[in-house]
Order: sequence, then structure tokens, then C-alpha cells
Amino acid sequence: MRSTRPVKQTHRALFLALQADAKEFPGGIRAIAETMGVNGATLANGINPDHDAPPPSFGVVLEIIALAQAKRAMFALAQIVGQVPMDFEIEARGRAEAITMFLSLVSSASKILGAGSEAAKDGSFDAEERRALEPLLLQLMKATGELLVAIR
Repeated sequence: MRSTRPVKQTHRALFLALQADAKEFPGGIRAIAETMGVNGATLANGINPDHDAPPPSFGVVLEIIALAQAKRAMFALAQIVGQVPMDFEIEARGRAEAITMFLSLVSSASKILGAGSEAAKDGSFDAEERRALEPLLLQLMKATGELLVAIR
């Protein structure tokens, strides 16, 4: 169902993220506009969710994302469809290496999660438990992604 609200208000989080990423590009939005060969004020107004100017085309948004390496915008875009991207690079690994790495991490995770489940009986992890668990979970997600790539 199509919203009757302007797209920049309906997807405000995306435009705020795109604007923030573009501002962090060396030289800011004006430098991106110059690189793209478009008017800086038009581009700035187009990505500003608080301005009445129409949003830029999808092609222009993609170009901004590519130029600015706009991770915040990519995260906001993924959230529109209920996805959560992970901020790590998937390395190309051979199938055997990916399986070995994954199984090793699963073994480590089992030990930490076993201890964590005892500690989390109250429904939360304390700061020390989170410090131990967070890097392991990120490594496990990365290894899972690499294993998926390797077996596909």
C-alpha cells in the first residue's frame, strides 16, 4: 500500500542517514555534487528530509552511496525491509577452511554461551559477559557468512 506522505518523510531515517554520510565525504555534499556533475544546492535539498525539494532519483541515491561509502544509508535501506546488515567483510575461503573455521567458532561459542546461559538466567548479560560475548557473536556471524559463500 502506497503512503500518501512524501517519501522523504515516510523514509526519514534513510534520508537522514544519506545526508549524514554525504556530509562526511571529503568536501561534503558540495564535493559529491561536483563529482557527479550536479548542482550542489539541488543535491543537498534533495537529500534533506526537512526540505520540500523532491528527492533525487534512485540512480543518484546509489551514486551517493557508492561515492560516500554510505554505510549508515545502507543500514537504513536494509531496515526498510526488516533486514539488519552486518558491518564486516566476507572473505573468500575454500570450503574446507570455511568449515573448519566455523566449527571451531561453534565450539568456542558453545562454551561461552553455556557459561552465559547460567549467568543470564535473570534475562540479561552484565558488562563483563557482554564484553566476552559480543566479539564471539560477530566472529560467528562472519564465519557463518563465509561458510554460506563457500558452500554455495
